[in-house]
Amino acid sequence: MPRPPPRRPPQVITLDAMGAGDMRLHVTRVPSGPPPPTGPLVSTFFTIFVFTGGSGRGRHLETVELRAGDVHLVPEGVEHQPLEVADLAGWIVSVDPLLLRALGPLWPGQPRIRGEAGPAPARSLLLRGLLRLRPEPARLRRIEQLVAEMAAELRERKWAAEHAAHAWLVLLLAELVRELQEHAPAASPLVGGIVRDALAFIEAHCLEPLSLKDVASAVGRTPSHLANAIRQETGLTVSDWLRAHRMSEARRRLRDTDESVETIANAVGYADVTHFIRVFRRTHDMTPRGWRERRRAAP
Repeated sequence: MPRPPPRRPPQVITLDAMGAGDMRLHVTRVPSGPPPPTGPLVSTFFTIFVFTGGSGRGRHLETVELRAGDVHLVPEGVEHQPLEVADLAGWIVSVDPLLLRALGPLWPGQPRIRGEAGPAPARSLLLRGLLRLRPEPARLRRIEQLVAEMAAELRERKWAAEHAAHAWLVLLLAELVRELQEHAPAASPLVGGIVRDALAFIEAHCLEPLSLKDVASAVGRTPSHLANAIRQETGLTVSDWLRAHRMSEARRRLRDTDESVETIANAVGYADVTHFIRVFRRTHDMTPRGWRERRRAAP
């Protein structure tokens, strides 16, 4: 039986490649410019897609339908792929993760104090790149207006343009967080109470030794019942969710610190550095050291 062709590694997209120049924030009008890349992508920046017209398809962990009125949130480091996007219109907001962190606790994708859960299940959804919002018309118009104002500041480059654009970004994030708080459970299949509670517990304890039995005990269910519920509602296992959180923190430390791979492995819950390297390679198709070198060499 012939072997399947080797998996194509994702193309890494940087803010500079998006045209940000010396800015930590960039807004792209769709459709405009060159056609989107084909194949799997990994962005080094947080992306907010605001679709104002047309329809299409893309892929995060699964194939997702894209349509006017959607707002999709894709964190840095999460693989995604445009499939049918030629008919779509709207905006792409690309944000340096360091800028997001500078905004403090406003945004649920921020690194948190160890043991502190973000708004569940929003942070887990953001982490996996599965979060799709469908705001009501009034909020959607407000979101589109904020993005347009941000784009104008960045395009015209008047005095203090970057500071003004950051102010519009804060207002945009505020609208998105309000939407998350009010309607996020309805925007995703993750509405089951025990699944929500389990994801919150995993978020709070992801950097500690943690097993399915621990999570099941925390939500008052048997391990088999919880495993089936999470698998049915999310398509992922407890181990998948735990690994996603740990890999996200590992990427942050590789990017933002000079800590050794051994130190990072221990900090994100892996006592065995060899096991950590193996898991990281399986997730990212390269070693932690290679990922760090490639990220820092990116323009």
